[in-house]
Amino acid sequence: RRDIKLSVDPDDLFSDELDLKIIESAFAPGGMAGAEEYPVRTLTLPFNLYDNGAGIEATVSRFRKLWRAGRTLLWQVTTQESGLRLLQLRRSQGIKFSPSQDWNITGYARAVVTAVALNPFYESAPLTMTVTNPSNGSNTFWLPVTNPTDQKAWPEWSLKPNGATTFSFADFSFNNDQEIDPDWAPGRFASRMIVTPSINVMWSVMSDPLMDTYVAADLSNANGQMQAVEPLFWIPPYTGTDANGPVMLPVTINGPAGSQVKLTLRRFWSAESGLE
Repeated sequence: RRDIKLSVDPDDLFSDELDLKIIESAFAPGGMAGAEEYPVRTLTLPFNLYDNGAGIEATVSRFRKLWRAGRTLLWQVTTQESGLRLLQLRRSQGIKFSPSQDWNITGYARAVVTAVALNPFYESAPLTMTVTNPSNGSNTFWLPVTNPTDQKAWPEWSLKPNGATTFSFADFSFNNDQEIDPDWAPGRFASRMIVTPSINVMWSVMSDPLMDTYVAADLSNANGQMQAVEPLFWIPPYTGTDANGPVMLPVTINGPAGSQVKLTLRRFWSAESGLE
């Protein structure tokens, strides 16, 4: 690692790009704030490459292999403030070398990489919890959930039956009902639960609307079995971080002992550190 070092003046590594869409009215001054859009993060990363004893060309070769076309890299940023956060990067342009003379003479080369993070948010370690039915029958568990980030957090549920099992899990609105339908009163779905049919194979449930919601391990028609009942809501930013502590989300397993539910809450941030 010592022979490949990030150089000075990296671009968009620390930025927080945001486009606010303005809704203008024909008969009113100014406008109203609409949706916020986060563009693809494009980074310009300069590197200093050095001879590690095998020749500078060996370092250049490793560097080119590292950033080869089509490869996705995890860019790690670790700070004392926030620990480890990650970006997924892919090179989007050719590597720019600008040697003033033959790099074999100096044992040094400078390279500039342009890369994109299609998901512009840094990711930290997810929150994960697993509960197991201790006995046959129906048991309800309460999961302590927090979202300390500045972004929405979409629950991911893994339902693992140990025989015919019905699952129900929380899809609370957190008073964001009107973001789904303006006619809904805030809090209308404050206690919403989603109930599955009796299943015998593992299901994956993704609340993020950009993902396939229900996927069965045997590729059976899980979406059809749910009859258009979808998760609607997210865990809002900074939920469970006040003096009241975590919010408790219920999940019920009705089936044989050993049936399990795993909750995964991925955590995304708009910057490489801070915002806690």
